Amino acid sequence: MPSFFGKLNPNGRLVVVGAVAGQPPADFGTAMMAAFRRSLTFATFSADTVAGPSRRAVRAEQFAAASRGELRTVVHEVLPLEQAVPAHRKMDAGEVFGRIVLTP
Repeated sequence: MPSFFGKLNPNGRLVVVGAVAGQPPADFGTAMMAAFRRSLTFATFSADTVAGPSRRAVRAEQFAAASRGELRTVVHEVLPLEQAVPAHRKMDAGEVFGRIVLTP
């Protein structure tokens, strides 16, 4: 994630939802301090901060939209199952936007 800080303009903001790359690297704190010096911010979002009734209403609408065929999955790449190890390496390296689909 620190590599993204270098791509932001001054006063830029990086927002992460559903990060799949695992724990941040050891130098993450150092990268964040350098980003703060450039007035960059890092924000996260957790569905746990949304009240239960509101969260259930949004989920119900999402399921309804999915059943109507209105939602599309972002697929980064489709690979054969034998490529599972390189696929995980790509995800760990942060090279993936969307999902990698493994096929039998």
